[in-house]
Amino acid sequence: MKNSVLHPKLIFLFAIIFLSQVGYTEDDDFFTTGIVSDNVRGLIKPVERAIISSEIAAKIKDIPFKAGDRFKKEDLLVGFDCSFYRADMASAEASYKSRQHIFENNKQLLALNAISDIDVSISESEMEVARADRTMKVIRVNQCKIKAPYSGRVIEVAINEHETVPADKEILSILNDRDLEIELIVPSNWLNWLTVEESFSFMIDETGKILDAKVSKIGAVVDPVSQTIKLTGKFSGDISGVLSGMSGTAQFNKKND
Repeated sequence: MKNSVLHPKLIFLFAIIFLSQVGYTEDDDFFTTGIVSDNVRGLIKPVERAIISSEIAAKIKDIPFKAGDRFKKEDLLVGFDCSFYRADMASAEASYKSRQHIFENNKQLLALNAISDIDVSISESEMEVARADRTMKVIRVNQCKIKAPYSGRVIEVAINEHETVPADKEILSILNDRDLEIELIVPSNWLNWLTVEESFSFMIDETGKILDAKVSKIGAVVDPVSQTIKLTGKFSGDISGVLSGMSGTAQFNKKND
């Protein structure tokens, strides 16, 4: 009984048909609708995010907002017990006024030839040192209150009220949840058609919502290994319900030539 073997020419013909069908299926959307079918993953990130740290060593008196709370620009985020620093500032203020009076008095004595120029210069220098010390103490007192640099929400609070913290201790982290952006990684060969202000849709995994967005920035360098480039996108409309850290899939419409 003879084995059934396909003729080599038939095998070659079937292979061409199969490959052409596969290629057409993968690129069908691209050639017929202009929609780039590749799934481009993206991560939502805040434009503004900060870790608030203490600038002075003191006991924390008040932390009005807790994790998840919303605050407005200029709201008090952290208040310190600054009794010592205020007393120190008052002492510096008194010392400055005293040196100022001595200097003014010495100038009058100089006009009467009752004192030398060097004595006036010394009293003036002492007054300026006292002025600088007073300014430094005022800055310290101003650091007793940390106000919000923008409106947003508290991410995490690391310290409790009534705890004494050293300078540069991290207290809480915040973000501006009204100004979010999308970080995307796309093939570098898209640069032959992709430009800033290019529109795309972004479907959020966590909510299933599809939102409109635009490319706001294109990365400065191409990764030579993966042949990709980083993009930044901005939402075009309302972003209520969108949170930093959410992820999703972007779909771009390539303009047909």
